[in-house]
Amino acid sequence: MNKKLVLVDGSSYLYRAFYALPPLKSPKGEPTGAIYGFLRMLSSLMKDLSPEYIAVVFDLPGKTFRHEKYHGYKANRKETPDELKSQIPKIKELIKLWGIKIIEIPGYEADDIIATLAKKGKNEGFEVIVVTPDKDMMQLVEENIKILNPVNGEIFDREKVKEKYGIYPEQFVDYLAMVGDTVDNIIGVKGVGPKTASKLLNEFGSLEKILQNIDLLKPKLKEAFEEARERLKENVFLVSLKTDIPIDINVKDLKKGKADLQKLKEEFEELGFKSLLKEISKPKKEELKQKQGTLF
Repeated sequence: MNKKLVLVDGSSYLYRAFYALPPLKSPKGEPTGAIYGFLRMLSSLMKDLSPEYIAVVFDLPGKTFRHEKYHGYKANRKETPDELKSQIPKIKELIKLWGIKIIEIPGYEADDIIATLAKKGKNEGFEVIVVTPDKDMMQLVEENIKILNPVNGEIFDREKVKEKYGIYPEQFVDYLAMVGDTVDNIIGVKGVGPKTASKLLNEFGSLEKILQNIDLLKPKLKEAFEEARERLKENVFLVSLKTDIPIDINVKDLKKGKADLQKLKEEFEELGFKSLLKEISKPKKEELKQKQGTLF
């Protein structure tokens, strides 16, 4: 059986942890809800998957190559709340004490780092699991690369993507370009939602083929695609994940290290996390018993 490489979308974990829990505070009165929620989710993931190789990938503040090309990219995004910002350094410190590598690269989004590492891992014979609720990542799914949605535990292989979205992973970039994304300020084709996009892709195969056969579309749809023609090229660029960013990381270097239990214990006591140390310091045998044999 192939070695397992787990790549965690740390930025999505941050927001989920921050908004999912009530605002907890440490004995000193500092906010700890995001820290606790993040570590609880990571602990659960470690128990379920017992990965030998794992990395948590974060976005860094600042512009990326997409902003350089398209100034309106993510213009609608709200600023990270200060109460979350203040908890991020502690989260990263605790991940490292757990023996898990953190990866973040200026100028590149976490998605592109994950995409590049996923391809690298697959090419080196790893079974790759990308942990993210972000549907944009479905474009990565292929043999030996799966997506695990941590919100509901769904695992996506090629056929599961088809079942859920009506299209295959290799059509996902075209699908996203047509549908658009208000959160990232990507304007799709007017009147084209998920159902219409998947129907058109099943009929024509690709966005390029849709545009080549634009005269076969109903008048309203034809007009919408004509109007969006130039914008669609930009959209394809914006939604396509880069799988070849210059990244000086060997996948074998992502092997999980030994947790510094003593230091974690001190940190958890200071934060008021009484239950978490027990989770992290369970013996290996018990972890193996809890391993989900149904995943692969």
